[in-house]
Amino acid sequence: MFSTIDISVTASRVEAKYANSGEGRPRYPVRSMLLALLFMRFEAIPSVRKLCRRLERRQFARDICEFGERTPKHNTLSLFIARAGPATVEGLFAELRDQAFRMNIVDKEQAVDVSLDSSFMKAYSRRGRRGGKADRGARVGKTDRNNYELGWRAHTATSMSALPLTYIVRAANVNDKEVAEPQLKQTQRLLNQYGKRIGRVIADRQYYSEVLFKFIWNLDAEPVIPYPPNVKDPLINLYLTKHFKVKGDPRLVDLYKFRMAVERSFKAGKIELTMGNLRWRGAAKVRMHVAICFACIYAVAITAHKIGRPDLANSIAAFTY
Repeated sequence: MFSTIDISVTASRVEAKYANSGEGRPRYPVRSMLLALLFMRFEAIPSVRKLCRRLERRQFARDICEFGERTPKHNTLSLFIARAGPATVEGLFAELRDQAFRMNIVDKEQAVDVSLDSSFMKAYSRRGRRGGKADRGARVGKTDRNNYELGWRAHTATSMSALPLTYIVRAANVNDKEVAEPQLKQTQRLLNQYGKRIGRVIADRQYYSEVLFKFIWNLDAEPVIPYPPNVKDPLINLYLTKHFKVKGDPRLVDLYKFRMAVERSFKAGKIELTMGNLRWRGAAKVRMHVAICFACIYAVAITAHKIGRPDLANSIAAFTY
């Protein structure tokens, strides 16, 4: 699969961070190092040390990542990640996303429907009486309705094809509504580059607020967000019952069902690409972690279209090794 992926722009950015004196031992190919980070997610390998062990022992892993017989040690790959930095690794996601837009596989409509949601990621932290390693940037937040844990949230805007458009990483105690406006601004700028705009914003009732509704209307878009039960004068005829059944305007009820697009992207990221199995600390590295997982989603979609199997664009299992 990796042979069909073009990541030359990101590879050149990493190359620029190295001194090109020609002295010293020959470096590992930057493309191979980036492919190894993608391979790590596809194979659900939990650590860089285990990734390097897999590359050393398995010929198929070396062939996929285009290493040949010489593979890096874990400290070399860790230094590569640190040298590349979060902005460059996030550029890998942006490069594949832009390719998907140019191939017209993200959304063919000019008015793109966008689904908003956030996903909790437990911090890689060990704290107790005996001390341990803690992620100082993480905060305690909700994992579900009744539980709280230390972690982060990946706030994501997704197209109806279950492909992530933009994401913002924040500590777990940051409310979804606080991130919604800057995220929609990012999404609108992205879509404007390709002659598109936001058509509808579909989200759960956590996002319901008069301020956000006005912001969405100013974007010339339609909000499809149900109101909570404590609202007396709702802005929309859409709500959820106690048993989480959607009621209201039949047209809005049908549109709200498309909110599952963002859940599909989270499922792909957390279950199949180990996005929820966080092994890095700090906001910068957490952003890198999310970027690599979302880049894998685009790698699958691009490859599926290039081999003439668009029906596999969202099937990560079809491209695992």
